[in-house]
Amino acid sequence: MSSNTLILNNRNIIGSNNNTFQYNFKNNGFSIPVGSEISVSSIQLPYSWYNVSTFYQNQNFRIIWPTIDASQTINYNIVLDNGFYTVNDIQNFIEQFCIANNLYLINANGDYVYYINLNYNLTAYKIQLILEPVPVSLPVGYTSPVGFPAFPTNSGGRTPRFQVLDDLYGRLIGFNVGISPPATITTVSYDKLSDYTSLGSNVNSIIVRCNVISNDVSMPSDILDSFGIPTGSNFGSNIVYEPSFQKWVTIREGTYSSMILNVQDQDFNDIKILDPNTVITLIIKYPKK
Repeated sequence: MSSNTLILNNRNIIGSNNNTFQYNFKNNGFSIPVGSEISVSSIQLPYSWYNVSTFYQNQNFRIIWPTIDASQTINYNIVLDNGFYTVNDIQNFIEQFCIANNLYLINANGDYVYYINLNYNLTAYKIQLILEPVPVSLPVGYTSPVGFPAFPTNSGGRTPRFQVLDDLYGRLIGFNVGISPPATITTVSYDKLSDYTSLGSNVNSIIVRCNVISNDVSMPSDILDSFGIPTGSNFGSNIVYEPSFQKWVTIREGTYSSMILNVQDQDFNDIKILDPNTVITLIIKYPKK
């Protein structure tokens, strides 16, 4: 039984998302006899897709800040920049937003005090939202930045409120659409675990599709292979997939001028890969003559 090895790299990329590859056969014609099969030998894929971006439309949420009277608030709409965010990164973004909008105090030690906190709760395997009440007046030893909103003097102190505007952002941190806390006035610390386990990343596994195959046991029928993102993979590293055994898939008989491979996520959505330096090695084998 004979075989060929094909290698696809950044020279084979077509389209703007760096997830579609076209292999052009020599002389614009490659004949595939009945009984031919193809499998993935290896894939080296840069972990270089954002989990927050205009591509996923999951950048927007809102902080509702208390003012003098319980019936008055200030809405601050926050838009995360395109990037790959952990919960700690989102918290850092919130803190920078608070600094830019004077939504903090400085304690006697010179530390900045924030009233909105998102953290991992590893025990519960969820995200924890903690909101602290903004005091009715400046605490002893504290200072406030120029431009700090008026203290909520007529309502006994109130926490800010955290609003998830849509499900796309909500899935990122595991919160349903809505406002936390639901009540307008909360004069004590507010603590809530996410409603469900956060998505964290939109891509948890990779599906490789190929236009020349006929996979009769899958739907869609052009699935060549799939693999999960290894535990511990970090943004910016290389994901290396080397199957422990060859998973052969039938190629449709015919003559082909080219072959298209598409890399998608577990839900068959395209992935916008930033780093084009992917290398895919395929093996095609032919039946005995």
